[in-house]
Amino acid sequence: MRSRTHRILPAILAGALLVSACGGGSDDASNDELAPEVEPAPEAEPEPVPETAAEPEPEPELEPEPEPELEPEPEPELEPEPEPEAAGEVIEATLTEWEIAAPTEYAAGTITFNAVNNGSFPHELVVIAGESYDSLPLEEGGTVIEEQLPTGALIGRTARVGSQSSAELVVDLAPGSYVLVCNLGGGSNSHAGAGQRLDITVS
Repeated sequence: MRSRTHRILPAILAGALLVSACGGGSDDASNDELAPEVEPAPEAEPEPVPETAAEPEPEPELEPEPEPELEPEPEPELEPEPEPEAAGEVIEATLTEWEIAAPTEYAAGTITFNAVNNGSFPHELVVIAGESYDSLPLEEGGTVIEEQLPTGALIGRTARVGSQSSAELVVDLAPGSYVLVCNLGGGSNSHAGAGQRLDITVS
């Protein structure tokens, strides 16, 4: 009796173990069947980045063209007033210390004085309209004060004439009284004051 019982008990235990094993498997299976399959969420496509409109390239700044430099118009050259042509009488006036040797009577018109310096010092020949030398404005030593002469009274003059040299002076003389004078020097050294002057008449 005991040997039979010993045989039945192991068989019952084995069956119980088998049942529990099957039951566990069915639970897992049912769990697998009941669990819904989760579909993976679709990957979100990246939104396209809006293309940034390309900024227009700045136009190159145009440098202003340089204005042409205007050359100043040349000033018209002033032609010197022509001196009267040598014509009419040609008179030699000799200059020495302290004298002017020349005629005292002349015909009106163009006269050319050829002033020759035969002295030792430089001299000049000046033609002044006036009644006489003594009627002219004079400094104390005898030099003619040219700034005080009436307008137009100083008719003309040569350049300074060196010793043993000469110079020409062309003048137009109307009828009247004139004075030939060397107006160099001043004070006690005045050439005119020393006697280098001559009153002339033009008719």
